[in-house]
Amino acid sequence: MTVFRIEITKEEQLRYISHLDYANLLQRAIRRAGLPAAYSEGFNPHMKVSFASAMAVGVTADAEYADVELTNNICQPEFFDKLKAVLPAGMKLLRAKEITSGRHQSMNALVDTALYEMKFPDDITADELQATIDQFNAAPTLIFVREKQGKGAKKGRIIKKEIDIKQFLASALTAGEADNVVLAAIKVSPLGSIKPIEIINALKINYLPTLDSNAVLINRKTLSAGGKNLMDLI
Repeated sequence: MTVFRIEITKEEQLRYISHLDYANLLQRAIRRAGLPAAYSEGFNPHMKVSFASAMAVGVTADAEYADVELTNNICQPEFFDKLKAVLPAGMKLLRAKEITSGRHQSMNALVDTALYEMKFPDDITADELQATIDQFNAAPTLIFVREKQGKGAKKGRIIKKEIDIKQFLASALTAGEADNVVLAAIKVSPLGSIKPIEIINALKINYLPTLDSNAVLINRKTLSAGGKNLMDLI
């Protein structure tokens, strides 16, 4: 058995597909490449491909990560070349590394930080955006009301919960190198996390009332654990 960890992109062409559809695209590419993929046992076997974290619809990624289990040994150059050649538009293979025996840990259990960039529309000026960043960072807390559909006995009701967005940030918001871009390092833990769109909506409610939240483009830059890229952990 061989396991490869891969670093792939999710580009603009794939922005509005679900995580399940994205995973299916990768699995179809693995089959087209003729790679000896491993499958689970049982009545409904599925390919043994595990992702670090699911991405929401409408989010692109400079680096998404998946572990691919194979039944036979195969060298890294052959694996990389075969898979790269058949990936669909909007999905590029950046790196592939074999996970050595005894060092294969679930990425879900390892990831503690997700770095996102949020591209604000041009009708928000650079001065407005910088002032918003400064006010947000200066605030000791920022409460956001999360709404979700109730389940079980509460089915049909909207459940509201107040959360402090700032407790889920690993560092202060910063301006990106490109115009109108804000960087947010979000904590990922068993206690929960927040979504970039929740940060955007909180900024709209508190500082940017004219902002169209849906016009902000969200891109995940990377996932890390203990300050290290997931590819550097193997």
